[in-house]
Amino acid sequence: MRKNNFKNKNFKEERLKKKEISEDFEVLNDKEIIAGRNSILEAINAGREINKILFQEGIEKGRLKSIFNIANDKKIICQEVPKRKLDNLTSERHQGVVAFVAPYSYYELDEILKNLEITKETTILILDHIEDPHNLGAIIRSAESSGVKAVIIPKRRAAVVSQTVVKASAGAIEYIPVVRVGNLVDTINKLKEKGFWIAGTTLSSNSENYTKIARDVPLAIVIGNEGEGMSSSVTNSCDFLYHLPMLGKTQSLNASVAAGIIMYERIKEN
Repeated sequence: MRKNNFKNKNFKEERLKKKEISEDFEVLNDKEIIAGRNSILEAINAGREINKILFQEGIEKGRLKSIFNIANDKKIICQEVPKRKLDNLTSERHQGVVAFVAPYSYYELDEILKNLEITKETTILILDHIEDPHNLGAIIRSAESSGVKAVIIPKRRAAVVSQTVVKASAGAIEYIPVVRVGNLVDTINKLKEKGFWIAGTTLSSNSENYTKIARDVPLAIVIGNEGEGMSSSVTNSCDFLYHLPMLGKTQSLNASVAAGIIMYERIKEN
């Protein structure tokens, strides 16, 4: 049992005062909110723990009927609130409904590898310090759609799973495991031990055209940081390097666009 270590006699008063100052304090951490009808439905259907659903006062109930039906079955609390409250809770387009959810639970790499049937078609995605949450969400959406088995992100200097990521993923985050690791090079070495080959994306002159991407081995594809690309240590760990031709004056693509092209080229039929 947890001991009560609070000896300040004014503790209860302070706690109540904080609650009065902002009843929304708990959701300032954007990992605890999901906004929008589709994102909430996907989270519920995938078994994500939903603590409460807030819906906009006066909104046409038919538009949220599917959410209400499931919430009723699962006995999830639903509360009608003014639109301004929803606007204050999230900067995302909420479509008249937001949900309080348990923080995203990242997967462990060993857990994924233990349960993964590794074949020559198996693909894993490694994101080398992607910092924009919109990019992370869009990449996760493309990864899930193209059959990628897991997305790996580093613990430091990278976007985390937040409400922005959830919304940008269009619900895909609920169906593909996201692994958070301390060291990408160590992770790459562990994947190699399991039979994976590593393919990095770069503009380096010693890289091959992306259309030559390996299709006959288990592959972990690395997408580099939006500005700096892959780190040198990760680049040196790659077995293959691929580039996307840049025929215009712009010499780089949005990270999520590049990731989508590479992932779909991997599953393209010859």
